[in-house]
Amino acid sequence: MQRRTHLALFLPALTAVPLAAGLGVARGLWRAREAVHEQGYADLGFARATFLTYRDAAQQGLSDALPWAWYAAGLAFAVGCVLFLVRESYAPDRWVALVAARAARARVTALVAAGAILFLFALEREKSWVAASDIVFAFGLVAAFAGVFECIGRYASSDASAQDPRRRATVAAAVVAVFLLLVAGAWINRELLAHPRDPETWLFDGLLVSTTAVVFVALRRRALAELQRLRSSPWSHPATAGALAGIALTALALALPAFESQRGAPTLTAKRPLNVLLIGIDTLRADATSIYGPSLRGRDTTPNLRKLAERGIAFANAVSQAPWTMPSFASMVTGAYPHEHGAFSLAGAIPDRRVLLSEVLREAGYRTSGVVSHSYVAEHRGFAQGFERYDASNALGHRAITSKSVTDLSLEALEARGDRPFFHFAHYFDAHYEYMDQPEWTWADGYQGWLRRELDYDNLLKNRQLIGRAENEWLVDLYEEEIAHTDAEIGRLLAWLDDSGVADETLVIVVADHGEEFLDHGSFGHTTTLYQEQVHVPLIVAPAGWSTPCVFRGVVETRAIFGTVLDALDVDFGQVAREHSLLRRVGPGCAELGASDAKAFSIVWLPDSQLEWGKHMRISAVREGRWKLIRDFTRETTMLFDLEADPGEKHDLAAGERENAQRLGSALEAWTAEQQRRGGEAHTVSVDADELKKLKELGYL
Repeated sequence: MQRRTHLALFLPALTAVPLAAGLGVARGLWRAREAVHEQGYADLGFARATFLTYRDAAQQGLSDALPWAWYAAGLAFAVGCVLFLVRESYAPDRWVALVAARAARARVTALVAAGAILFLFALEREKSWVAASDIVFAFGLVAAFAGVFECIGRYASSDASAQDPRRRATVAAAVVAVFLLLVAGAWINRELLAHPRDPETWLFDGLLVSTTAVVFVALRRRALAELQRLRSSPWSHPATAGALAGIALTALALALPAFESQRGAPTLTAKRPLNVLLIGIDTLRADATSIYGPSLRGRDTTPNLRKLAERGIAFANAVSQAPWTMPSFASMVTGAYPHEHGAFSLAGAIPDRRVLLSEVLREAGYRTSGVVSHSYVAEHRGFAQGFERYDASNALGHRAITSKSVTDLSLEALEARGDRPFFHFAHYFDAHYEYMDQPEWTWADGYQGWLRRELDYDNLLKNRQLIGRAENEWLVDLYEEEIAHTDAEIGRLLAWLDDSGVADETLVIVVADHGEEFLDHGSFGHTTTLYQEQVHVPLIVAPAGWSTPCVFRGVVETRAIFGTVLDALDVDFGQVAREHSLLRRVGPGCAELGASDAKAFSIVWLPDSQLEWGKHMRISAVREGRWKLIRDFTRETTMLFDLEADPGEKHDLAAGERENAQRLGSALEAWTAEQQRRGGEAHTVSVDADELKKLKELGYL
């Protein structure tokens, strides 16, 4: 009975890990249940996606819970030690006096405090979040609690306490409660000196004190019960049942991968299971590449993309559905227009129920992975749906150079692909503002004027009237250096296909989300207009086995990428989208199949833009052959351009070409109204202060 009683004292420590881990798994499974409902997988019949959602959620719940499980085990072990020592007739006085009273001596307190301070100083050299206020606070905390422990120790060593079980139980509970206050109080109040009036800190302090009081009462009752030998068999302890449940749930999380081949079988079929490599390049206007001819400054800026185009189809008139990142890429991976997929506002995101290309291919048995470098295509914007591996660690803002890291992480993901076909999305950001000088290229080295010292985006916009030809050419030179640098890194990724022997089994698509303006229409950047410099983007589709170069001149939309991939793989999903496949537009000899009056629509609709941001825009455009019409609904203006005679869109022909203006205007008005009817309100997410700062630096706000 004595051993069983002792075991009961330490049972919480033995059961804390499986119990906490099991609770983590249960929490993950509950979240997975909600996610499956929100994603609509049951309605779609996506059994594999459902299984993988539960599997990933269970393992993530286990991973999240394990650190807390060990903390709980440590605390439970400490409680068990206290109760065990209180249980013995001789232990409380010796143990409490030794630990509490001696630790509170002046020299020991000084040594402990000095050790804590030295540790924090060492940490400060590596971690920016350790400040001087943290060190001062830690010193005061150590000194204060040393005094409290001294009082407990003095009381515990008194004759009256040694003979009274109730007082001994009080001492044991007090030691644990004070220890809880020390750890939790230090964490809650770590910024007290910097924010002394923060109401949340005082609220959490109140909760901590209340919790500690409950812990003290509970532990005192348990200690007293142990002293009076009122405990029964350890197997009747509530933690035992919890531990068994925790072990079962943890075993489930660990065993789920073993059942994937049976329970996670694909419910969609790719009759041509080619690999798919989708390369997205941020902020790349078509005429800054060398795919269709020399760049803006007459250079070969994209030799690797040019070589890829020579064994594929280069679409010379590809139109983006939006002049900024999120709605444009969202249209590509959903096959929908911005108002249809819902991610068209500055605080927008793709809704959970919208089916992404990655979700379809995962359901068809593909290994899905993505490496991105912009917060507008990160997980919280809905882009990670369907990806088994999604890395947004390179979304570092406008001053980072990330193309090499994107390629490195992409190669790492592709090397781990296993024996399944892969779908990989690699997103490159460096061509986006801020334009950084790349040492491998010297195109921008000649300019030494004033703008080199004052190149800030806000300054650039506010003083654009001061930008002369030399300054603007230098900006384009920097931009083209960024493009060349990005092209070189894409070249490494494409070379891996050849080196790994999978090039002939891989569909490669390269596309940009939007372009960039360099005073083409009086400003810089993107987001606010639908002129060619912002919506005319490069697009290359290189089907596996294609060898004849083809430059297709017909007008196409980049949202057709969704249906193009499904069509190329012959996946039994999305028949309507597959009918809009880019491959169905190209006939023998690069001839255009189907109607020659194909239209491409673009839109910028920013309902949540504040007036001071200067982006309260409601504009849509339609392109048909040589004609393009832009309708500004905010300013109630309409412009018509003949892109063959006027590729720079300098001459508005709306008044002179009334028939074309009326025909395209009616089509655009009807399309815009239909989009508003079908799309409704934008799907939005909360944006924190850090992301707002980054978006402002990038010129979005």
